[in-house]
Order: sequence, then C-alpha cells, then structure tokens
Amino acid sequence: MVNFLRLRRLLLLTGVFFLLGVQATWAEDTNSANNAQILVQSPTPTSKIIAIAGVKATSTQNGVEVILETPLGEQLQITNRSTGNNFIADIPNAQLRLPNGNAFNFRSEKPSAGITEITVINTDTNTVRVTVVGETSLPTVELFDDNTGLVFGINSSATAMQPPQQPETPPVQEIPETQTPQKEPAAQQDDAIELVVTGEQDGYRVPDASTGSRLDIPLLETPASIGVITEEFIEDKAPRRVEDLAPYISGVTAGNDGQGGLFTDFQIRGFSTGSQVYINGLRDNYRSLIRDFANIERLEILKGFSSLLYGTGSPGGVVNYITKKPQATPGYKFSVDAGSFNFYRTEVDLTGPLTENKNVLYRLNLAFQDADSFVDNVEDNRIFVAPSLTFLTGGGGSLTIEGEYYRQDKDTNSGAKYLNGEFFYDRSYTDPRNSQIYDHYRIAAYLDQPISKQWSINLSGQYFNTQRDLNPLLTSGFFDGDTLNRFYRTLFDDYYQYNLRGEVRGNFNVGASEHKLLVGAEYNKYRSRFNGNLAFFGNIDIANPTFDVPLPTDPAESSSDFSDSDWGVYIQDFIKLGQFRLLAGLRYGGFDSVTGSADNFVSPSIGLVYNLTDSASVYASFSQSTVPQYGLLADGGFPDPRDATQYEVGAKVNLLKDRLTVTAALFNLKQTNIAETDPTNPDVSILVGDIRSRGFELDISGKVTENFSLIAAYTYLDSEITKSVVPGQEGNRPINTPRHTVGLYGKYQFTGSSLKGLSLGTGLVYVGEREGDNENSFELPGYVRVDLGAAYKVNNLTFRLGIENLFDIRYASGSNNSANISQGSPFAVTGSVSVQF
Repeated sequence: MVNFLRLRRLLLLTGVFFLLGVQATWAEDTNSANNAQILVQSPTPTSKIIAIAGVKATSTQNGVEVILETPLGEQLQITNRSTGNNFIADIPNAQLRLPNGNAFNFRSEKPSAGITEITVINTDTNTVRVTVVGETSLPTVELFDDNTGLVFGINSSATAMQPPQQPETPPVQEIPETQTPQKEPAAQQDDAIELVVTGEQDGYRVPDASTGSRLDIPLLETPASIGVITEEFIEDKAPRRVEDLAPYISGVTAGNDGQGGLFTDFQIRGFSTGSQVYINGLRDNYRSLIRDFANIERLEILKGFSSLLYGTGSPGGVVNYITKKPQATPGYKFSVDAGSFNFYRTEVDLTGPLTENKNVLYRLNLAFQDADSFVDNVEDNRIFVAPSLTFLTGGGGSLTIEGEYYRQDKDTNSGAKYLNGEFFYDRSYTDPRNSQIYDHYRIAAYLDQPISKQWSINLSGQYFNTQRDLNPLLTSGFFDGDTLNRFYRTLFDDYYQYNLRGEVRGNFNVGASEHKLLVGAEYNKYRSRFNGNLAFFGNIDIANPTFDVPLPTDPAESSSDFSDSDWGVYIQDFIKLGQFRLLAGLRYGGFDSVTGSADNFVSPSIGLVYNLTDSASVYASFSQSTVPQYGLLADGGFPDPRDATQYEVGAKVNLLKDRLTVTAALFNLKQTNIAETDPTNPDVSILVGDIRSRGFELDISGKVTENFSLIAAYTYLDSEITKSVVPGQEGNRPINTPRHTVGLYGKYQFTGSSLKGLSLGTGLVYVGEREGDNENSFELPGYVRVDLGAAYKVNNLTFRLGIENLFDIRYASGSNNSANISQGSPFAVTGSVSVQF
C-alpha cells in the first residue's frame, strides 16, 4: 500500500520541482550545482546499501512510470535537482544489482511524447542516478512508493501527473500561470512500454560483463577483449547447437565437434577451450555433455586475459555461461518449436516472487526435445529441468540456489570423410547400433552479501554428477587403404566434481586514486570412475557404408578410478587515477593430477587502460598461464604442463549515444609443450610441440538505429607450429585455424504502420580455409553460409521462423583427422510460437 502521508509530502514537492524548473530557464548564470536542488529523504534514513533488482517502465495516460523494483523502497534516500530540461535524482544508498549479483544499467529512448530519454545507472558502488530528459521543457516528476518499489511518475507537460486515485489523496498543486500546459498525450494501449531490465538493455550489446574482472567495471575500462552473446541474440538466432554462435564473436571458431558431436568444442585464438568452460564463473570440467540453452541468459567469452581469475586452462580464453535467475516481476513463457529433420522442442520459463514482500523469488526452466539429425542414425533427445530460488538476505544481499537435471540420449555423428582428394558429405557413417545416454545432476549456490558500504563478500559453490552410459559407442578410427577402420567401445563413467570459491571485494581511495580490490581463493576437485572396453572392428567402404559387421564378443575390459584437484589464491586491484585505469594482480596456485605430480605455479596479469574520452579507450595487457596435461604417452609417462604467455593491445569506442560498441584488438600468444590425443589411438597422447598464435580482431555490437540491431565480428589469425617433436610439422599451420573469419547478423524491427511487431534478420558467416591435421596433409575448404530469421509479435504471442544455410551448401565445420570431419547442417527450417505473460 502507498504511504499516503509520504505521498502527500511528495506531491507538494512535485510542485516545487516544477517551480524550480521554471526558475532554471531564466537563471542560467546561477551555479548549476545549486540550481533547483531539493532533498527528498525517507522518514527512516538508513546507512545500508539497498539492492534494486530490476527497473520497469510502463506507459500511463499522462506519460510513463519508472519503477525501481525493491521491497525496501521506503528506505531509499533521494536527492533531486534539475538542470535545463534534465530532471536528476540521486539515491546515495542504493545499487542496481540483478539477483545474480551483476550490476546493470537501464535506458529507454523516447518512451513517451515529450520525453527524450530516461536512464537509470550506478554512478558508483552506492549511488543510483535517475535522469529524465525532456524534449522541449523540464519534465514534471513525482515520487511515491508502493509494494513493488519506488515509483517515478513522469509527465512531459507542465501539469503534474496525478497518482492513482485513493480517498486520502490530496489535491494536485495548481499550475503556475506563467507556464502553459502542453497537450496531454492520449493513452494508447498499442504503444504500451513494458521494459524489464535483465542486464542487456541494448539488444545485442551490454555495457559490462562480470567474466573479465568479477567486478562492476564497464567493458570500456576493462583491459581485455570480451565477447557477449546476449539473450536477445540467442532468441533471434535460435541455435540448435552452441557452436552455431561461435562465428559472431571474433577469435572464436568451432573446434573438432568433440568426438562426433557428443560435446561442444570452441577454439579461441587458435586454442581449444578444453576445461576453460564455466557456469556463472565456476568451472565445468566435464566436457562430454552438450549444454542446453533452456536456462542460459547469455554467453560471455573472455579472450586471453584469464589466468589470474580462472587459473589453469587454455591461453585462448574462457567460455562462461550465465544462467537465468529468479526475478521479482512475475513472468510466464511457453514455447513450441518444430523444424527440419524431425526437430520438436518445448520450453517453459516461469519466474516471480514466492512471498508477499518479494524476499523469496523463484524460477523454473523446463525443456523437452525429440530430434533427428541431417545425418541418418543420429538422434538428440533431451529432458531438462532447472529450478532456482533467490533469498534476499538484507542489506542488498542475496542467496541464489539453483539445480539442474539433464537427461540426454545423443548419438555420435561420425561426420564426413576425406580420401584420395574427395570429401564425402552425403552419407552416414554412424552405426545405428550406437547408444549413448547421459544423466546429469547439478546443484549450485551463490551468496553475495555487502558487509558495509565499501565491502562485500561473495561465496559460491557447486556439485555435479554425470553418469555416462555408452553401450556401445561405434566411431570412426582411421583409414586402412580405401576402407575405414572403426572403434568399438563400451563405457560406464561415473563422474563428479565440486567447486568452491570465496571472494572479498572492497572499494576505497588512496589519495587521488580510487580502488576496487578483489581477494579470492578457490578449490576444485574432480573424480571419475569408469569401466569398459575398447577394440577395433569392422572396416567399411566409405563410398558404400554398411553396418552388418558383427560386434566384438569378448573385448578386453578395463577400469579406472582417478581424481584430480587444483587450487588457487589471488589478489586483483582495479585502480582509477585520472584518465588511467590499471587492472593488475597475481595468482598462486597448484594442481594434483592423475600423473601423481603436484606442481605449483604463479600467474601474473596486468592491464592498463587510458580513457581518451567518456566513450573511447585504448588498452594493453600481459598475462601468463599454466595447464596440466593428463594424457598418457606411449612410453607410459605423462607430459609436462603447458605454459603460455600473451601480449595484447586494443581500443574500444561507444558510438551513437552508447548504442553501438566497437572493439579492436591485436594479440600475440605462445604455448609450449603441447600434447594432443593420438588420432590412431584415443587412449594415448602424443607431443606436438609449441604453437604461436597472433592476429587482429574486430567486434561491433549494438544498435545502428533504433530499429536496426547489428552484431559483427572479423578475425585475422596467423598461427604456426614453431617447434615439434613430430617430423615435418614444424612451420605448419595448426589444425582448425582459419586465417580469416567473418560473422555478421543484422535485424530490422518495424515499429510503425501495419508492419509493427515484425522483425527481419539476415546472417552471413565466412570461414576461410583450414588445415585438416597438423601434418597439413589436406585442407578444409572455406565456405560462406547465409541464414535468415523473422519474428512477429502480437500481444502476448511471438511467431518465429529461422532458415539455416539458405543456399544449402555442404561444408566442413572442423576436423580431427581425415576420418573424422564435423560437418555443418544443410538447408534447415525451424518455426516456433511462444506466449508470454
């Protein structure tokens, strides 16, 4: 219920705001800092920082209402002033913070007649600023709170907006005669605004991403190249496979399609991501599982500058999946998809508060999929359930607990083949007797709790268990003359891991410098117990594959029980001094691997940013990393860890009133002592040597106009095997590293006339020639793929249509060797309908 005494006082102050706005028009030589300054403070001042979990804007008959969503709205302290046509309200005891702890900004351009822009931003760690810009005059703004949060009622005319009628509502103050009211805009239901902030306010771009620093630092001030695939782009692209999104971030390509599509493999700057895959910043070391997008809000990829916060791993970068979190605003979404190759999928997304005071929030994501593939004998069937709860712990803190159950029945795709100068795309090499079933269980918790205005703690942890039953797995091995040798394998793998991480974050000043300090520690444990067998069997003719070869009846059995762990402690400081920003730190860590070794290492990282303007910056960075290797060598020993060093320089600029972001980077990195799986025996590793990778990246994302959204990426990659123990490989180009790649997707959204609600998208992907193996014995041809997308929204319904590979080209997306080449989908159509409340 509205606090009517407070409402009465705020209505009176509304008239004062208006008078001060009129005064500002003729008192231009008055000090602007003191112009029209009014203090509006709650009756019960508090020093604790209040988290605002969302911002919602809705149209009204007289203009627009902006709601700062928090159950503690009556405790917000507000200082208001006006300058020219700008109304500004500062809240010095609040922070914009999503339930997952991420900061965000909000902006709405031309939300109603006479209003140019409304923004809500964090000016620092404990101050939120609301700015309302009038088109020709100072807007009239009134404040009141209800059980949803603090409400800003905004009217572009000189008439003070009247709040919802209640018996106790006092009369609205009369308009001064010196001000002529503008014509009041008529209410139009079709133009209603319904904007709920989820951290990606500009469609295809975000102003910040937590993956790069784990601090609330704008991307413009982060000395690293970070690509973000937003929720809106995921919805527009509607990918069936995660790797379909790779071309739209520079430096990122699909790898070798992970054992016939059984897991997703990204390559970043020429290096496989390996174990550098994370969920909300916690490591996901189990690669033999395809991640489902049902509960994924966005995908953040940090390139290069990752060893300090993420420890051992690929020098190319980090892939971080950000899950959907419970929201204070109720939302219910149901969708059904159907498409080529017998693809059927249903998703459910439910969220909202569980208690009247909105201190407990929930979310439930469900997905059910039944799908074939463009390759015969391959299916991908799924059941996915992901519940989560958020408890607001007071003082702006929150505890989120999320769980997952994921069952996947996924057949291996043996892919295309290359033999005697010819690619074989149009036939299946997947044995119909294949059977792979995965059961995955995961639970995670994230606590973010301020302990003062300047300091907070963040604790997070997860446990998951994956049971993999391959009975049997029949895959391509290698060529024996003109026939294809195959592997027969049965395997039951019981894998589990747990991850623990604790961090303390603080903000303080030293002289003229501002500091954001992060101190953390983490521990990761992995264990796998499996038994099974492996054998060669049944050569087949690649021109005429048949699968009538009897399965082995008595292969040799084997079992294993191994565990690995790693740990790290780290400190990082972000320093602001004038136009300079310094992000520097040191990590000391170690790992206890299956090799029996227990090696410790030090990983330093340092990055310097210089802000040329408020919208442009240049940066340089340096980092080192170490990666343990677990593969068994042919002589029975284990390879030493890989070491890597990277240098990077870049520039970032926000254009078109911060609607469009452009990032460019030059990098040079080298990794030494690399070992990889032997293509002729998957149970053995072979040493490759050293690889140097350098190149140029360009990313563009955001809105070119209010109607046209764009995401674009270009990469030039120069990779070379600089040292090799394998004769003839030194000087070669590494496998799956195209010299040039381009990803481009544009969407135009109609907002007027009879086409209102319609959006049309077009995508183009170019991937240049790549070497099919490190011996450079054959080459994967380059290709251009064109995709189309369309959506039509009417009321609560959204209809979508996606076309992949419009011109039905056949192409190889990655390679492990000439007998195992992953291939892209031919022409495919997917349609969907969703309803959202």
